Amino acid sequence: MLNYDSILDYIYNTTNIKITEENKQKLLDYASLVIEYNKNVNITGAKTIEDFFNDHIIDCLLALNIFQNNDNIIDIGCGAGLPSIPLAIIYNNKKFTLCESKNKKCEFLRLAKEKLELNNIEIKCMNVYEIKEKYDTITSRAFSDIATLLKIFNKLKKKNSKLLLYKGKIDKIEEELKEANIQKNKYNIEIKKLPNEDKERHIVIISAL
Repeated sequence: MLNYDSILDYIYNTTNIKITEENKQKLLDYASLVIEYNKNVNITGAKTIEDFFNDHIIDCLLALNIFQNNDNIIDIGCGAGLPSIPLAIIYNNKKFTLCESKNKKCEFLRLAKEKLELNNIEIKCMNVYEIKEKYDTITSRAFSDIATLLKIFNKLKKKNSKLLLYKGKIDKIEEELKEANIQKNKYNIEIKKLPNEDKERHIVIISAL
C-alpha cells in the first residue's frame, strides 16, 4: 500500500508546490476512475490504483514547477489524460486543452472532466493537425518522437511559446534530438532531469528564439 502523504510531501520538497488535501483526493479519484474504466476499455497498462498513481501521476507532478509560469496549455495525444489532468487538478487557474484522436479515450476524458469537476479543461477529440488555435504551452508524454512533436509545435505555437516534453533516458533523448536536426539559431533547448527515484526521467524544453 502506497503512503500517499509521504509521496506528496516528496513532490512538495522537490517542486516547492503544496498539494492540498482536496487536490490529493481528486488525484486519487482520478486514479480510481482510470482503473475502473480500464476494465472495459484499455487506456493504461497499470492494473491497480497504486500502480497508476506511482507510475503515472507522480511522474507528471514531478514537473509541477516547470509549468508554474505557463498558461493556456495543450496536451497532445493525452490518452487517459497524462500529464494534463494531474496538472489541471493542481493548477485549477490555468486552462488546459486535451487533444486525443481516439473516441474511446475521449469518452473517458469527458467522464473525468465531469466527475472531477475540472472546469479548466477543454477536450478536443480530433487529430492534432486539425487544430486551428494557438497555445502558449504545448506538452506531451509518451506520444511521439521529438521530430514529430516539433512539427506540431511549429503549427500550434505563438511567438513565445514553449514545448515541454516528458521523456525518459538521456541517451534516447539525444538520439531523438539528433534525428530532429534542430537548428540551434532558431530554438533554445534545455533538458531537465526529474527527481524520479525509480527511473530515469527528463523534461525537454524547446522554445523558439
